[in-house]
Amino acid sequence: MLSSTWILKILYKLYFSSMDYRMLRFWIRLTWACNTVHYHSLSIFIESLVKKKNLLKNRRQKILIPISGMLFLFFFFLSLIKFNQPVIKPAIEVFVIRIVPYYYLFPLLLISLFMAVTSLRSAKIPRLLKKQFNTFITIIFLPVVAAEIIHFQPIRSLYVTRRYTITCITMIILTYALYYCIKKIMGLRFLNLQTHVQAEKKFNFVDDFKNVLEKLSHITNKREIIHITKSFFKDAFSIPIQKTRLYIRTLHKDSGEEEEIGLLTKNEKIVEAFLTLQAASNQVESFLVKEKILIADELEFTNFYEEEETIKNLIAFLHSIHADIFLPVYEKNELIGYIIIEKNARTGHIPKNLEFYSNVERDQMIVFANYLGNILHFMKSKNLKKILKHEKDLKDLIFLKNREIDQYKESIQSFFKNSTEKDIGIIFYKNRQFIMGNQIAQRLLKIDLNIHTGHPMTRKITYITKQVVEYKIPQTFVLRNRLKEKLILSIIADTKNNNAIILVRLSEISDILDDKIHMLKDPTKWEYLLYLETTKAGKIINQFIPSHEETLLQVKINILKAALGKNAVLLDIPEDDLPRTVEVLHLIGKREKLEILDLYKPVTNFDIAITLFGASSIFGLNNKKRPLLEKLDKTGTLCVKNIHFLDMETQKYLANYLKYGVYKNFKGNHIKTSNTKIICSTNIDLESEVLHKRFDNNLFMQLNKMRVSIPPLTALSKKTIEHLIIELAKQAIKIDEFHAILELTESEKRKIIESNPKSIYRIKEKIKQTLIQKSKKQSIYEETQFDPAYDIADPKVVEAARLGKYALKDPKIMALLWDKFKNQNKIAHFLGVNRSSVNRRCKDYNLL
Repeated sequence: MLSSTWILKILYKLYFSSMDYRMLRFWIRLTWACNTVHYHSLSIFIESLVKKKNLLKNRRQKILIPISGMLFLFFFFLSLIKFNQPVIKPAIEVFVIRIVPYYYLFPLLLISLFMAVTSLRSAKIPRLLKKQFNTFITIIFLPVVAAEIIHFQPIRSLYVTRRYTITCITMIILTYALYYCIKKIMGLRFLNLQTHVQAEKKFNFVDDFKNVLEKLSHITNKREIIHITKSFFKDAFSIPIQKTRLYIRTLHKDSGEEEEIGLLTKNEKIVEAFLTLQAASNQVESFLVKEKILIADELEFTNFYEEEETIKNLIAFLHSIHADIFLPVYEKNELIGYIIIEKNARTGHIPKNLEFYSNVERDQMIVFANYLGNILHFMKSKNLKKILKHEKDLKDLIFLKNREIDQYKESIQSFFKNSTEKDIGIIFYKNRQFIMGNQIAQRLLKIDLNIHTGHPMTRKITYITKQVVEYKIPQTFVLRNRLKEKLILSIIADTKNNNAIILVRLSEISDILDDKIHMLKDPTKWEYLLYLETTKAGKIINQFIPSHEETLLQVKINILKAALGKNAVLLDIPEDDLPRTVEVLHLIGKREKLEILDLYKPVTNFDIAITLFGASSIFGLNNKKRPLLEKLDKTGTLCVKNIHFLDMETQKYLANYLKYGVYKNFKGNHIKTSNTKIICSTNIDLESEVLHKRFDNNLFMQLNKMRVSIPPLTALSKKTIEHLIIELAKQAIKIDEFHAILELTESEKRKIIESNPKSIYRIKEKIKQTLIQKSKKQSIYEETQFDPAYDIADPKVVEAARLGKYALKDPKIMALLWDKFKNQNKIAHFLGVNRSSVNRRCKDYNLL
């Protein structure tokens, strides 16, 4: 309020001198009244930070509150009663205004500060609270006091010519100080508004944790675990190695392991005594299970405002072992170890250097403890397979979450690009003509609605606008412009003039969700709708299946999930759609190499096993060819078509690799790792094959985790198929202006449906044939420019089409195209280049 008063006064002096001064004087007096409440509240707040008792019962406050109340009432009633008084202030008002700053400073602010500092030194105050108090005093309280001193009457006369400038600078500094202080204090659990200290910076935890997982997967004894734990806490949380202690209560020992001294250390004795003492009470155990970690600073802060016997015992326990953190390690709800971080481990003994553990660091420590508990359990049972499986599952989960985060970032960035364009385009529809109300509408639409009358956008806008004008019912719909930007158009009828107003804007996240979230089987997976609409991966999938109907939308989401993860994928789809689906999974997975094993009949020898895993030396083969799992490691995708033809022994090897992430040479013992994406396909019921023992159950269980199937097109509704046909037809035609001319009629769509296509690929074939015949009848075949890769299923040929003229520089792609077309004119048309360029490249690559 004080800031608004100064702003009004400056405006009055500079620009609005003709304004009624009574209004300004009224606001100034109200400001003095509110300032009294403001400073008194600030003084009470300072003391309440470090005192738990009710300050309103304090003798000093009983004296000061009536004084502040009288000052408030004085200014409040003066602003009302003396509203029409002359410009000259009453003597009593001048006198009060001169003495009131002294009242704010000494009886209120400075004495409260003195009382708070005294309490802070005499009482046992949590470190978190001290940090909050120091932050508030240095950033807010002292600047406020300094600002008030500047405005003292003896000092004010020294800067009378620049008082407005000084006041503005003061207000700016105080405003920024308030913002900074609130941000700082709220991160430190201000008044228990947060359950934990909030993080102020980002940690590269995931990358560091990957290395830790790799190290833990190779541990053999207790010493290695302790060393890895100390190194992890040093790298992730900046805790010195000597300040971290890992104590393991029970640990299985090999016969070859060195005998360890059985004497307990001092801390271990204290911990064991505490656990034994608290065994009879479930409160401490329940608290540990719930919180999973004890942090001394947070417990002390919580106990300061909400005293509990359990928390008091835990604080005393942490003090007895001289610890900042006690991190229990559980194995199936049994405490098998714990990590102790010593007092002041990260900040030393200098109070000014206090650095608290944030909520992010707390969660990261808990994750590490959970994983460590599993490692200790596995070491006890010596179950290497469980360790490998757990490690692989965790790596796969981390990989999937990272890919999902990347998709989410890309999705959000697509909206941020247009975040500055909040304007709305306006179009008037009058006398069957569209009139642009502003430049924004033209910029968003990218076309002239009155000139490009045959454009699909113009036709749809015209049709819906006429409906709105005729029936007087407003409508909102979605369109994409030439840049594929999603636009939201709202049309409102002008009932008086029989016209319409069209509002155009760029879509937002809520538009996408409102439009399609009701189609999801699981609405909690709404983020996949965003990915499909706004990311490159979504664009690839929408190009493959352009329909947004409910059944096919779920298929697209399943394809996206399968592509983002590392798990093996089982495809149960029509044979014609298999190559394109594999290509989509390969591209979204960002893999470089794609290998396809096509099994035409049941495998009766070991050739496939050797191709996949390599051969043991017992076979006596001198085969220098690398196995596929080694060749495609980290960079490749392997597709096994007709997986049901694979022999049982090779199936077991493959199941073992998919489950544990490691494999052995066929009939060998040497373990190798691989990070190859596996895609398998089948057109039979594998579950039935498992029941009849013709397919390995373990392999089926691994493949069934991520299964993608496209329902038979005959099972889809007529509306869904028609929508799919319409969208696929749009893809075939490169030039938008020909969409209206070549639009499929109802009879043409019915013929395509009655031909009973078994796959999306067959629908594309029928559509292209229909469009070619239609364009030839209208003598526009040469100008239409159909997409050359539209009905091609070979992923490598599709890649060549995507490269266009740049494919000429790749000898392998040119050789592939020559084998495919055997004609230079067809290759030139396919790539959109001159025949002479193709001829020159074919000669250079010795293809002619």
